[in-house]
Amino acid sequence: MNYIFGYGSLICADSRSRTGVSSRANPIEVQGIARHWSLNSPTGDCTVVSAHLDANAVCNGVYFSVDELNLALFDEREAGYQRVIVDWKNVIPLSDQPLPKEGVLWAYVGLQTSQPSLDKPILQSYLDVIMNGCLDIHPHFAQRFTELTGQWQYLLNDRERPLYPRPLKSDERHPHIDQVLKSHLPNLWQQRFSRREH
Repeated sequence: MNYIFGYGSLICADSRSRTGVSSRANPIEVQGIARHWSLNSPTGDCTVVSAHLDANAVCNGVYFSVDELNLALFDEREAGYQRVIVDWKNVIPLSDQPLPKEGVLWAYVGLQTSQPSLDKPILQSYLDVIMNGCLDIHPHFAQRFTELTGQWQYLLNDRERPLYPRPLKSDERHPHIDQVLKSHLPNLWQQRFSRREH
């Protein structure tokens, strides 16, 4: 059995389902993975969340099971990342669901290191998908995402015309997401910009 550790948009159930049929996801924290905004998107117009191996770091996310066919589909989706094995000994469950006794846990780590900029910003429409998944789990899980992610800068508000290809289908969660950002990333929130401002 194969499992995937989702630490970005794959936290969101709707985003996962758009790529492959996956089982229920369970929240976890993984020791040894550092997450940050550090990968240029395939389209080259924004920076997406990525991760690298770091023994001193912790990353929250979810794990879910996939068959070989769907694993290949996620490999295709996560172009620009390398799939690596995560040791179950480094996994801390955040629910009552016990960890699997067998099977391989995979994580997609970035092969490229960059940082958000005015030309390659963080997209609000992409961040909304991640935060929606976090809030489905618990508000504290969303807070932990902000705490366990580095390089928060250059947030582009593209909600009116989303640049992310798999945006949220509803704006119902926007006020809740905004509250998380205002509370835990006040500088980022104050510096958020739109294209018409530049």
